[in-house]
Amino acid sequence: MTSTPLRSVTVIGCGPTGTSIALALTRAGVDVALADSDPRALDRALRSGAGTLLVPGDRPADVVVVATAPAAAADVLYEAQARGLGRAYTDVDGTDESMWQEVLLRGCDQFGYVPGRPPGAPRTAGPETPAADRFEGRPWVLAPVPATPAGAVAAVRELVALCGAIRHQLPPAAPPRGITFCLERVAVESVAHKRS
Repeated sequence: MTSTPLRSVTVIGCGPTGTSIALALTRAGVDVALADSDPRALDRALRSGAGTLLVPGDRPADVVVVATAPAAAADVLYEAQARGLGRAYTDVDGTDESMWQEVLLRGCDQFGYVPGRPPGAPRTAGPETPAADRFEGRPWVLAPVPATPAGAVAAVRELVALCGAIRHQLPPAAPPRGITFCLERVAVESVAHKRS
């Protein structure tokens, strides 16, 4: 995969976070396919104009975003990779130490997976309303491993940019505890910046 413009993204999980990502990407002209095990959430996202329904036979997306509840994320990532839904994969909770452990235990393919997390994203479903500008000016942490291809990292970085977020990329060898510390520091810096 080369660092060409992002053309297609599949978002799995149509809660406030996933739908907001999809709305931002659709607004930027990216073709977005949507999937969710909850038909009501999927219907709401489709009706909001966040994208179109993911159907069997769709071509692999440039990036697949796993935006499900943390407890299901590793299983969803594994299934998406097994189905070949994309060329690169990311999520909204992958920089959490427990998520890393689940990904490793589940046997997910780490090649092409770029763990990510917008720290402002809720970790559980809530009353938040999806919005295309939800991540504008907010931090978004990426934590690729050393083996991650440069093209996959570039595609996920472009996704973050199209969402209007400020990317913070951890060194490839950062351990999970370093990731947790970085997330806390980014969140504190973000709050301090907004108050200044």
